[in-house]
Amino acid sequence: MAKLDTTGSWKVNDKALYVPSAGIQVSHTNLAGSSSGRTEDGIMHIDWIRRDIRKVHLQWKVLTGSELEYIMGLMQGKEFTLTFKDRGKVQTMNAYSSESSYTYYSAALGEDIYTDVSINAIEM
Repeated sequence: MAKLDTTGSWKVNDKALYVPSAGIQVSHTNLAGSSSGRTEDGIMHIDWIRRDIRKVHLQWKVLTGSELEYIMGLMQGKEFTLTFKDRGKVQTMNAYSSESSYTYYSAALGEDIYTDVSINAIEM
């Protein structure tokens, strides 16, 4: 059902990833230290600990049981290198995944079908 990427734009470590469905969400977070805050004169002082930590929310509308198992085996609860498309370029980041979800839909033609599969890859 899903298509393995052959262009090198979607990979986990050196293994091709199934091309995610439309709606990939990328967020960027900056971390400020505990010494950040406003002084009594009202000026904000920020002690940046780290800037531009990316979180890539990948989703697939429909996967077979074997496709889902492949993705979970590569990413869920693991540390990995993710290659993905962002802002018109292929990016690579060291990541981990601590959260995923999916819905069991049905068994069709002898294969389990899952819908609304999502997994978050968070930059380390």
